[in-house]
Parts: sequence; C-alpha cells; structure tokens
Amino acid sequence: MSPSTAPRTRWRLLVGVLVALVSLSAAAVGGLYWLDYQFRHPEPDSGRPGAWMSVGADEVSRFTRVVIPAQADDVRWGYRKGFQDDFAVLSFRIPQAGLEDFRGSLHVSDWAENKYIQSVDLDGFVHIGAPDPSSASPLTCGGYISPGTAKNVATRICVASRSDGTSQVWVSAFHTP
Repeated sequence: MSPSTAPRTRWRLLVGVLVALVSLSAAAVGGLYWLDYQFRHPEPDSGRPGAWMSVGADEVSRFTRVVIPAQADDVRWGYRKGFQDDFAVLSFRIPQAGLEDFRGSLHVSDWAENKYIQSVDLDGFVHIGAPDPSSASPLTCGGYISPGTAKNVATRICVASRSDGTSQVWVSAFHTP
C-alpha cells in the first residue's frame, strides 16, 4: 500500500464501521419496538398477561358469579388473562318483566344510579361488542365481593332499561386480594 492510499483506506474503513454501527442500532431499536408491541398486544389465547382467551359463556358466568338467565338474549362475554388478576365481562338483554327476579338473585345490597363506568370495564365491553353502558340512562349499578378458591372476585353489575321492553345488563369481574 502506498502512502497516498493509506488515508483513503482508513477513511473507507471508518465510514464502513459507522454504517455498520448505525445499521445495528436501527435493527436494535426496531427489535425493541417489536418486542414492546408484542408485550403490550399479546396474541389471543396465548395465555400471556393481557391476552383475551377463548372461553365459554358458562365459564365466564362461573367466574363473575352471575347466572345468565334462561330468557337472556344477545349474550356476549370475554375473559382476559392477567399477570396476577384475571378479568371477565358479560353482557346480555333480558325482558323487563324478569329484571326484578334477576336482581333478586344477586348478592348486591345497594343499587345506585351511576354515570361513571371504569375504563377497564368499557374496554372490555367494547372488545365483546356490547352496547356502551356510559350512554345508557338511567344506569343503575351495584356490586359485591365473592369468596374464591385462591382470591376473592369483585363483581360489578349495571342495568338499564331499553325502549324495546328489555333491560340491558353489563357485568364485569376481577380477582381482588
């Protein structure tokens, strides 16, 4: 190598190393973004925290401690695996005539009008394609805590009358310490 080509060779080597470092950095950032996305949006039925699982309505009913009435229509349900605490949502319509019997079968001691629905519940109801409870008026809600095998289960129930002579019921439940 002649003395005049040595600076050009070093310059090319430096540019090559810099290009390689920038490429590796871009690949690392892209990989971290992909991992973050996979962590925040787990595949359904993967069993990972945050994944919506394919379970039957009966299993969701057992988890929430709410029996779905035989005359229920448009029954929708969902079950999300949590890191520590699982979460379930259930929605259905029942005839207005059966509302008091349904409410009487629950362990709710106080029913009250409510306008605020927790965002985790809304997200669950949107996921299962249920009507939005925050747009129903008047919305009557109650809740109770049931003993579970490993953890207690906190259940929230909201009910609203519909113009077609039925009542819409929204149920959400999660493990609680």
